[in-house]
Amino acid sequence: MYILDAAEVCSGLVPVLRIVGIVVWGIKVVVPIILIVVGMIDLAKAVTEKSEDKIKEAQQKLIKRAIAAVLVFLVVSLVGVVMTIVGDKSYEECMTCINSPWSCNPTDPNSGDNPDGE
Repeated sequence: MYILDAAEVCSGLVPVLRIVGIVVWGIKVVVPIILIVVGMIDLAKAVTEKSEDKIKEAQQKLIKRAIAAVLVFLVVSLVGVVMTIVGDKSYEECMTCINSPWSCNPTDPNSGDNPDGE
């Protein structure tokens, strides 16, 4: 039976891990920003209409979107924390590409510090 070590698996999956890292970054950063900006636009529209009911409705939507943005950010972070607690140390080599997809070299321990990824 042939068992691959984590470094061999990670080096073969670098393109996939980079894509996963970019998607995780998008979920963690871009989605909350979009939710908050859309809520602010809705609130601005309601304020310009000068209707108390619409302003209250827009405020409630903004609060709900802000809570959703915080939850989206926290869910991604909590999954990372749970993986750190539950998982063994072998997967950490692969996590360098997910945590910093723009500078990814899983065999280099300083890959997160190197902006060129080389």
